[in-house]
Amino acid sequence: MPFRFLIKYLRKYGATIGQNCRFERGLNIHRPLGNKPFENLYIGNEVYLGHNTLIDLTSKVEIKDKVIIASRCQLWTHASYYEYQDFTKPGYGEYCGKLSIDECALVYSNVVITHGLRIGEFARIGANSLVNKSIPANEFWGGVPAKVVRFHQTDQKS
Repeated sequence: MPFRFLIKYLRKYGATIGQNCRFERGLNIHRPLGNKPFENLYIGNEVYLGHNTLIDLTSKVEIKDKVIIASRCQLWTHASYYEYQDFTKPGYGEYCGKLSIDECALVYSNVVITHGLRIGEFARIGANSLVNKSIPANEFWGGVPAKVVRFHQTDQKS
């Protein structure tokens, strides 16, 4: 489906999506629940979502203005676990949490971001990374699990 029709459909069923956004083919929305199945999705202005991006809407996902998320990224707001008291009584549960990606963040291809995190403004995440901690503004993180690679210099003197 062309992205302009997809954006209209998402808005019709509860998503908040800003202006001048572009979503490539293969957007996968996981767990759209309720009468307004996309109400947990907030996307700001001028956001780009690459091919085959997965967004989990178990909890709220907030992607602010001018964020770029490259191909095959996964944005999760829940994680499941099994707890065994004994072999006859398995317990199932979930950890859930809001995911926020602040202005001008850049997420390269094949990144997995787990639940309950905040990605700071102007943060960068290297390709093929697993993000399981919040990332402060102006930092470049990468790896499995992701850790700081370098800091951006935002207050340089000429």
